[in-house]
Parts: sequence; structure tokens; C-alpha cells
Amino acid sequence: MIPRRVAVVGAGITGLALAHRLSSRARAEGIPLELAVFEAAPMAGGHVRTVREDGYVIEAGPNGFLDRSPGPLAMVRELGLDGQLIEARPEAKRRFLLRGGRLRRVPDSPATFFATDALSPAGKLRLLLELWARRAPEGREETVFEFARRRIGHEAADVLVDAAVSGISAGDSRTLSLPAAFPLMATMEREHGSLLLAMLARRRQGKGPARLLTFRPGMETLVEAAARTLGAALRLSTPVRGLTRANSRWRLELGGGASWEADDVALALPGHGASALARGFDPALAATLAETSFSGVAVVALAYRASAFARPLEGYGYLVTREEGLATLGVVWESTLFDGRAPAGHVLVRAILGGPRRPGVATLAPEERVALARREFAATMGVSAEPVRVWTHAWPHAIAQYTLGHAARLLRARELVSRHPGLTLAGTSYDGVSFGGAIETGRASADRILADDARHAPAPADQPVEPAGARA
Repeated sequence: MIPRRVAVVGAGITGLALAHRLSSRARAEGIPLELAVFEAAPMAGGHVRTVREDGYVIEAGPNGFLDRSPGPLAMVRELGLDGQLIEARPEAKRRFLLRGGRLRRVPDSPATFFATDALSPAGKLRLLLELWARRAPEGREETVFEFARRRIGHEAADVLVDAAVSGISAGDSRTLSLPAAFPLMATMEREHGSLLLAMLARRRQGKGPARLLTFRPGMETLVEAAARTLGAALRLSTPVRGLTRANSRWRLELGGGASWEADDVALALPGHGASALARGFDPALAATLAETSFSGVAVVALAYRASAFARPLEGYGYLVTREEGLATLGVVWESTLFDGRAPAGHVLVRAILGGPRRPGVATLAPEERVALARREFAATMGVSAEPVRVWTHAWPHAIAQYTLGHAARLLRARELVSRHPGLTLAGTSYDGVSFGGAIETGRASADRILADDARHAPAPADQPVEPAGARA
């Protein structure tokens, strides 16, 4: 039986999840499969990157994931990494907000809600009136900010929600689409008529807050394990330069003049990367994919002696409100959040800067990023000591922004893709920007590819000619 040839373009977390699901299911179910995963970079994982140095564990990208969806934990089990998982410390429940130059406790219970000074008394009262908020407007897509202002009032929307959106997605609550960027919020209102009633209902059903998990050696643990299982199918430093359709097959033009033919191609790339490949066979699809914008961020990790702080860093960290005018979106107290992030007697913090508030930060020189992060952190925390170590990474196209009209653009893109048999789009440009969302869309895409058995059996392919060093 002639094996089905599948090419995955992109070995970020979506591409790795997709390829791992394909190969593991093919082995388990006896499906003949020839798989190739092409990655332009010299290493897999995309933004998932861990630096391990002298007892420090520093994340260049995501530092953990929520167990809200089943895909990530399923992949963890399949890779045999259960024993490497650790959960955020209980102290991480305490979160803070920088407002008016001071850190203020974000309420997480009735007691802390009434005690917090993150909101004014009038702002708290308006939030409590959420039960009687007016209904969603018919036939109009709301931004996240419009939704929050309607339900919990202007102050809470401007202070709590806007800061949270900046910290979660490096986005602007005033431009992001609520149903696209935060569909759970829209569902809660639709099903229960109130966010407060929805949260009470979820608790009665045993759906409490999701757990925040990571791996003891860092997030890149998952990438390394997935790459090992793929073996020679993973081809690093092998960019795909062009993609064309001919004779019921896809032809991938690789760097160095080589090519590879496939029955199915999964573009596990950001929208702009998929757009560049689509230009050669569907300009309309390319134009649609290019419409998704991205937010750039810089990550600066700072290590200090614990004695540099007047009090212990007890909590997750803090978010920064828009009114502060800072480049910092938020700071995570990494060594408090997870065990083993810093050696004894030291603390590790990680500042995230940029986003739409300061879009140029991701393009600054490394020393400028570090100086900016240090200055803003020292002013907030009252730290005069020098950090003992610093690390920095920049991601100019870090997170896709699901602005108003995202659902319509996505529908249009999928309609255009449906005209091209064997073509799949997967990734955080489409169905969720989180680490867990990336894994879910990758696994779901793999299942759809394997379920598509109605097409004719593939014809034999010419053997590809590969340049030296194409396989990793």
C-alpha cells in the first residue's frame, strides 16, 4: 500500500503537535504515512524556548499552560512527560496591579474584593451591579472593552480588564473582538445572562479555576521530546520557498533548490508566513491571510539577590494599567510562581514589554530593552541593587491580534482553502493564541487530515533531491 505523504510547514508548537499526532496515530492504527516537517529555523519550538544557566530556568516565551483543555495534557502523557510537570505555587493566587504608582491587590475572593484599593468604591459598586447590566446589542460585534464596560462599568473595564488583556495577549481591549479573542466570556453571558451567575454555575459544576502548569526543566521540555519522536522527519534549517499544485499533488520548493511532493500540506505558520506561500497559487487567499495583525513584545529576565527586596515577592507578579504610561505590560515573579527557577538566595523576575502601547520596543537593541525594563521595574519595586544576571529576547511578531472582523476573515480564509484539496491551515493566527490553543488546533488538524480518506489513493512520487544538511 502506497503511504500517504504529508508535509507540515513550520515546527512551532502547533506544527510539532500536529506532526506528533499524525505520526503517533499512524503507528497505532497501522496507517501508511510518510511525514516531513520543514522548519526554516535551526531549532524547533518557535517562541517556546528555555534557557538553563547556573541554576536559573528562564523562559523566552510562554512560561506555562492551563489545564483547561485536554490537548496539552494528552500530548504530555503520550510523550511520557507526566513526571516532569509541576504546578504553580499556592502563592501565585495573589496577583497585583500597578495603578497610581503603587501595587494593589487584584481581588480573587469576596474578602479581597471589598478590601482592595485597585478600584474606587464607585467602581466596586458598579461591578456588583453586573447582574442587571443591559443585554448585548443585536447584530453588532463588540470589542472586549465595550463588553466589559457594558457589564462591569467603565472603571473596571479600563483598569482590570484592559490590563489583563495586555498581559494575556499583548493586545488592546479597545480593538480586540470579544467573540474571537475571549469566546468564553460571550458564551457565559449567552448561557447565563450574567458573568457572576456563570461563575457560580461553573463552581457548582466543579469547574473551578484552571491549574497553571509547567515542566520542571522548563517549557522547552515538550519541544525537545516531540522533536525526538519525530526523528529524521523533522528537517531543521530547511525553509519552504514556494508551494504549487500540480497533478493532484502539492510541490514544495525547498531552500537550496530541492523539492518535496505531498498529498497533504499543513501550513502551521503565522498568517503572514502562510500568506507568502499562498501567493503562488491563490492571491485572494494570500491577501486574506495577510490581514491578521501581530503584536510585538520584548522579554527581559532579571536575577537579583533576595536581599535586594525589602519584602518577599509573594504572588504571581503584577500587571500595569494603561494610565501608568510604561512600556512594561506586566512582570512575573518567576521564582515565586514555580519551584526551581532560581538558585537559593536569589530571585528571578521576567518583564514583558511592548505590545500596542509601545510597538517599537521589540525592535530595540538588547541593551536598550534591558535598560528600559530595569528602570521601570526598579521604580515600581523600589529596588536600588544591580541585577546579578540579565537575559533578553525579542519577538516582533509575537501574538496574533483577533481584532474586529476576525471571524469573518477566518470564514473567508477557510472557504478559499476548501478549494484546494489537501491544504490545511493551523496555528494561533486562527483558533486561539494560547499555548494550549496551539496544541489543540494542531491535534485537531491532524485528525482531520487522517479522516480525509475519501480522496483517491496517491500516486507514487518522485524521490526528492535534498541538499546536504537538509535533514536534522
